[in-house]
Amino acid sequence: MYVDVIPKKDPKLLEKIKELGFDAVFTAEDSKLIDPDDELPFDLKLYSGKDINFVITKGRADVVTDLDKYSVILNKGLCSKLKDNGMFVMFKFDSLIKTDNFYKVYKNFLINSRFCADYGVPSLYVSFASSEEEIKSPIQMIAFAEHFGYGYKAYKKSVDMLLKKK
Repeated sequence: MYVDVIPKKDPKLLEKIKELGFDAVFTAEDSKLIDPDDELPFDLKLYSGKDINFVITKGRADVVTDLDKYSVILNKGLCSKLKDNGMFVMFKFDSLIKTDNFYKVYKNFLINSRFCADYGVPSLYVSFASSEEEIKSPIQMIAFAEHFGYGYKAYKKSVDMLLKKK
């Protein structure tokens, strides 16, 4: 099973992504992950902001993202909280492409991804494509995760956990 996340509902983009072999594509709208193909409401709270540490500690979201944007570096304590609260960390390929400081984002991804792998924190590696040119295949997303130290088995386990919440 493979999942991807895009910033907003775009039927043409959703179709192209599914043609590549993704089983589910979610949209990140209004601070929620939404399944645009599901009639029943499925939405997970998505948090991206300056108070990521507080949100993780209190378990106030289902998915945290943009750790690189707010210079958040995970540690053992935060990873324990993420895992205990059943929260996911989402890494966006889009962040690497659209940054002015590639080295800083790359370093943040590397450190945080390794902490997630070491402490068993469920992580999502997504394209966050907003156009057809930015779409990545499932193989590219797995390679993205593995490059940053998050193995295939952990990747699959995270995807399965996400789909079970659905």
